[in-house]
Amino acid sequence: MKRNEDSIKEVAALLSSRDRFVVTAHERPDGDAVGSILAMGHMLKRNHKDTVLYTQDEVPSSLSFLPGASKIVHELPRWKPGSFCLVVLDCNEIERIGQQGAKALADCESVVILDHHLGKGFCSALTKPCASIIDTSACATASLCFQVFKDLGWPITQEVATCIYTAVLTDTGGFRYSNTSVRTFDLAKELVEAGADPYDIALRCFESRPLSKLKLLGLALETLEVYYNGLLSIMILTPEMFEMCGAMEAETDDFVSYARSLDTVEIAALIKEARPGFVSVSLRSKRFVNVAELASNFGGGGHFNAAGFRMPGNPYEVKDKLIELAGSYLGKEAL
Repeated sequence: MKRNEDSIKEVAALLSSRDRFVVTAHERPDGDAVGSILAMGHMLKRNHKDTVLYTQDEVPSSLSFLPGASKIVHELPRWKPGSFCLVVLDCNEIERIGQQGAKALADCESVVILDHHLGKGFCSALTKPCASIIDTSACATASLCFQVFKDLGWPITQEVATCIYTAVLTDTGGFRYSNTSVRTFDLAKELVEAGADPYDIALRCFESRPLSKLKLLGLALETLEVYYNGLLSIMILTPEMFEMCGAMEAETDDFVSYARSLDTVEIAALIKEARPGFVSVSLRSKRFVNVAELASNFGGGGHFNAAGFRMPGNPYEVKDKLIELAGSYLGKEAL
């Protein structure tokens, strides 16, 4: 705990001492990434910091209700190199920012990293100032942002509370996943007291889906198959399915939970080829399988119960490899 407190103070010191920031997160941003970026952006701007919010990819339509979402841009500012601090949220590997990650890192003067995923990290390899908090026990990266704001004495506004609550709600699966703890509910209580509306946020996140998403989900469910006595479930999405429904890849983030919801399943996978020749895989587990370790075999990572990876190929080849490898993680339960 002392180490985390020291890291929080180091991050807080760097944020308070710099005047210009680029705040970013991983490509294909989810609720935690978007909520964290917006919360950090609101706070920095309220404290008179020159701040640009950047993601490589568009904000999912389900998160467009968040205050400030329209202010996130998809091109880096043309600032003089060495004139800004780079804040990296919800990832700790620079390549996960996307194609402009390396440039942003090269041009910045200093770096802040807040994340709750396992990863290689890159602070130790930098010669420029860098402060980081990587806490895999945190329910969401946004909860780490909250801790930093409290240390700085920055009041939590309704806008910030809404962004952080959304991040926590989505990253815990509506307070259902194993990253939910007493601390999570304590945080949720503080955020509601600060103005977050739990009913409205849940309605927008979970019950405001476009028709294209539901049509695509129907096609995905038609591909659902189980293996190893029902312990492994897999769904597949192809480019033709996306085109048929007029759907975007960002609309599929929660599809894997349907495969996970089967009563016999331990490992669930959604294999999607949103663009030809490139496959993204979302993995979930319920109890004993570390899917972050499973994903690492394909160059990916994540949490114990939620992880993923991306690779060139076609979904059916990836499916065969995944089935073969998953058996070794399921062990005697799969026999």
